[in-house]
Amino acid sequence: MPSEKKKNDTQKEVIMLSYKDLQVKKGDPEWEDGIKCIKAYQSQATVLSLADQEEMRYLIQRLDYVIPPSAKKAPSSHKLMRAHKKSVQQGEAPSWPIFIILKTLYNRNLPEKYIHCIRGTFNTTVLSDHTEEYFAIDSTEPAEPAATEEDHPKSPWKDKVPGNKAKISKETKKRDASAFGIQDGSSSAIKRIKMMGAGNLFLPVTETNNQGRRDSFAPHAQLANAVSEQQTAKEGRYKRTIEKVKEMIDKKLEAMQDALEKKIEEKFAAAQEDLERKEKEKSEVQTKELQSVMSEAVKLHGEAVMRLAEIAWQRPAAPQDADV
Repeated sequence: MPSEKKKNDTQKEVIMLSYKDLQVKKGDPEWEDGIKCIKAYQSQATVLSLADQEEMRYLIQRLDYVIPPSAKKAPSSHKLMRAHKKSVQQGEAPSWPIFIILKTLYNRNLPEKYIHCIRGTFNTTVLSDHTEEYFAIDSTEPAEPAATEEDHPKSPWKDKVPGNKAKISKETKKRDASAFGIQDGSSSAIKRIKMMGAGNLFLPVTETNNQGRRDSFAPHAQLANAVSEQQTAKEGRYKRTIEKVKEMIDKKLEAMQDALEKKIEEKFAAAQEDLERKEKEKSEVQTKELQSVMSEAVKLHGEAVMRLAEIAWQRPAAPQDADV
């Protein structure tokens, strides 16, 4: 839900989000829309509640923003729009983070009914840009990598202070070697990396320290970094596969629901038609019975008239001089 901006110096907690949190890489079909959603998050994070920040970050990391082919020109078919409809039907308030993502993806093509629902709940559908406030916070990162930057961060073992590089390199190697359970320069590093899943991977390294000597820990660091990237890529593929399976299940459930509704409608129509037929037959029977009764009544009336006529004919005439 959009928060009112406070006019004090108290800095609210803001969750950081960048391209490094995406479960896809540059070049994947989900990349561009993912970057759009991250930029939208960065423009709104400083005015979102912590709960809304967590929800929007969760939706983006789960790739819930991905537009399936069936929803490219039909926003109502998007997964997040279906989630909105379900929550409203259950009496829950609509989600502001979902609105931010859907507006980022579809802009002016969102259904008018949905826009009215959001405006009626939050009194606005305007997304003001607060990107500068977001990047004014320390440790923020851009939404997407620079042209010369890789999709993933560099190895965490690389020295960061050039003024005392030799000393830090030595201490860093010892600290990071202990973290992996290896000793600097030992062959057990390669075995441990293989156990972690690197296989026969080999990367030629020519890094040196500031004294011109070859850095013996660099190959291990590069291999560990490669393993980490491989695992990240596998996790991304697994998650995409799971999302595709979930999407297929959702489609099948929708198809089953449509088929069930159609069957119910057919049964209802058949029952209504049968009821109308029975009512018609009943009406016809009643009409025939009424006609039979009326026919019998006419017959009885005719017989009564004839009998009266016979009686009148048989009655003797009165004398002319008689007092009547």
